[in-house]
Amino acid sequence: MKSASFGFLVLLVLALSLGNLSAVAADSEKPLATFAVISNPYLTTLPPKQILDENKRVRDFLAKTAPAAMEKTVAIVNGLQPDALIVLGSATWSGSQKDFDRFKGYFDRITVPKLIVPGSRDVLSPESKAWIGRLGESDATDSIRDIAGVRLVFASDLHTNTEAACARIEGRLAAKNDQAKAVLLFNAHPFRGRTKRDRDDSKFWPLIEKFKIAGEFEATRYGARARLLRSLPSWTVGSTGWSTRGAITRIRVFIDRIEVSQYSDPDKKVFALTAPNPVTAKRFSPVEDDPYGSLSYSAELKKKPDFTVALISDPQFDRERNRQTLINRAQAGVAELNRLKPDLVFITGDLVNNNLPEEWDLFNEVFAKLKPRRYVVPGNHDVLFNYNFIEASYSSAPEKKPDYATLVKMALVRAQKDGFKGPAALFEKYTGSPPRQTIVHGDSAFITVPFLTTRADPEQIEYLRKQLEATADKRHVFVAAHYPSLSVFGNNVHPDRGGKEVLELLKQHKVAGFLFGHRHRNGFAMFEKTAHVLTDNMGTIHLLHVHDDHIVIGRKRIGAALYPTLTIEEPRNKP
Repeated sequence: MKSASFGFLVLLVLALSLGNLSAVAADSEKPLATFAVISNPYLTTLPPKQILDENKRVRDFLAKTAPAAMEKTVAIVNGLQPDALIVLGSATWSGSQKDFDRFKGYFDRITVPKLIVPGSRDVLSPESKAWIGRLGESDATDSIRDIAGVRLVFASDLHTNTEAACARIEGRLAAKNDQAKAVLLFNAHPFRGRTKRDRDDSKFWPLIEKFKIAGEFEATRYGARARLLRSLPSWTVGSTGWSTRGAITRIRVFIDRIEVSQYSDPDKKVFALTAPNPVTAKRFSPVEDDPYGSLSYSAELKKKPDFTVALISDPQFDRERNRQTLINRAQAGVAELNRLKPDLVFITGDLVNNNLPEEWDLFNEVFAKLKPRRYVVPGNHDVLFNYNFIEASYSSAPEKKPDYATLVKMALVRAQKDGFKGPAALFEKYTGSPPRQTIVHGDSAFITVPFLTTRADPEQIEYLRKQLEATADKRHVFVAAHYPSLSVFGNNVHPDRGGKEVLELLKQHKVAGFLFGHRHRNGFAMFEKTAHVLTDNMGTIHLLHVHDDHIVIGRKRIGAALYPTLTIEEPRNKP
């Protein structure tokens, strides 16, 4: 009887222990705090033609984009309900009371705690002193705030007076007698007149280490990016009125990590970058020690994907315009791909700009140095002067550039003698690749389809149908093209010109990814369980880490040590 009672007690203790462990695990997956961050809203009441930047250039678009972006920000933040909204940089364009009143109309509608650090344009007007003074507790300039156990450090002078800023921050943090659960640094430096902080600064780095600062966030006018400074991840927060157009930077703080993403729609998947919270976790290792020059890439490979695919697009070599810049960008991309060593590389069109032999020679010269296996898809510029385009800007090319049209015509005559014909004759001659093909890699298939205008011809649709039917037994199927098939990206294959049929085929055959370029920017959308991945013109490499039941998609800026990812489920998974 005693033995049974003892056994019961042992089982009870084990059950309680397991329960506690489960609770700890659950807590580790629950954010300690969530913050929404925007920068430089740039609200103004100035007439559009009077919106001038520091170089007297007209920025009239702000008259529309800034209020529309703030309207969207209000909706996002009130829907997300973070622990606080943080506004870095210039709320206004001119600093006037009227501009501030316009900003305040949106600011007051936000229903969560708000912190703001005014920027350089806010102080352009003598009226600004009065309205900044009335911000009260919302003004976080050079302050330290504790919210939900997370310590927020604000500094506006880390670039202009690093030593003084570090001394002030260290004194105030040292005065705190407790260890915060996480510490974040908000570097709200002015947009103009800043100096580049020395990354080896003797005051800055000891501060970061001593107080276990997890990440730095900087206001900028342009796009949101992530970089690694030694072991410190640093994010720029793009202007909501200028570049991000209403998207916010969402920071989720966990016990062991922070997760940062660009967030604009609660119903859409987002790319997120995760970094260690040094209060409880080890910092990033030096990137110099990483065999791939990318800590994010190494971390994904440790998860043992079945294989990895790289997606680039639009190198668009030109014989004259931006010739050396385009060569440099492509060479940087090739060097990066050679370091990463993905299993396959897809280049989704616009390899050249004018379909000229000289440009094709440039493409081959640069990409001959690419070591991973590469597959190419023709784009509209790869058949210029030799295709029946819908768009007038391309169909009128022979009239706009008759000398180029003559050169292409002569090259086509030579190509025909070599056995190449059709719209993509020069593409096929110089790349050695057919304009469309199906590549089988293990239990996966990649179908390339040359949509070359905003029309998918019946013959192209039939080819895609047959290839999808032929690959029905594959675990993963991807389609690589040049033009988008979804209208959300713009300049896409129109629904009434074959686009609807293309989307129906992707859905019917459970295609995992539709990979494309053309738009010279990055984008992502899920439609009927297919991931539509848009990659820019050689500034970014999209990486698809393919596992049996899911695919991790990374968006890596060329040269960056870190990159954000999102995960999609393989649509061919059994229910």
